[in-house]
Amino acid sequence: MIVFVEALSLLWHSVYEADSLQSGTMKNSVDEFQILQWLHVSDRSPKAPRILEVNWRPPPSGCHKVNTDGAAFGSPGLVGCARVFLTCRGFVKCCFAISLGVCFAFEAELAAAIYTIDYAWTFDWRRLRLESNSTFVVDILRSRSRKVPWGWRTDWDRCLGLISQMDFAVTHIYREGNQVADSLDSRSPNIVSPTWWWNAPNFCNLFIFNDFCSKPSFRFC
Repeated sequence: MIVFVEALSLLWHSVYEADSLQSGTMKNSVDEFQILQWLHVSDRSPKAPRILEVNWRPPPSGCHKVNTDGAAFGSPGLVGCARVFLTCRGFVKCCFAISLGVCFAFEAELAAAIYTIDYAWTFDWRRLRLESNSTFVVDILRSRSRKVPWGWRTDWDRCLGLISQMDFAVTHIYREGNQVADSLDSRSPNIVSPTWWWNAPNFCNLFIFNDFCSKPSFRFC
């Protein structure tokens, strides 16, 4: 049997413990506001979201910019990565997508950076600006860290050696500004073999046009 007084005591303790966390979880509805009033809990509604304008910018003259992305459908799950090379005028140089099998999302982001640096070196694009929506990739590239999964260590060490001989820089961009690579990446886990495009595929044209025209995207946070 459940004793009413004990159940009520447990409820009150739970309410006061949640109230002491000082984090607003109210969704600004009248029903929730009335419930909080009945429980004598001070309401702390969430703050209004900030709206950030996100813009893709072309690289400096004489440089190539590459936008990379990786995604996993599960944790772990089917994983793919994609990258888009662009000129300083904003034109697409080439695109590439590859399926990586089953692994984790951060491995997909790491693989995208590794393949990007390898191909840039192969094509002699030594002035490279890499842009990624993965803070993990941006941080380890900036710090030249070797803290990557051991299965990727050999490839990663080779890439660190390559970028030390290049005019290389890495920047972070929100996903809203990385839509060309994201549209490629969403299809990459279903690609049977690595696919290379010298011209942008049709399903990317809208996003490429938006970037070329400096059309902003917006992020709510």
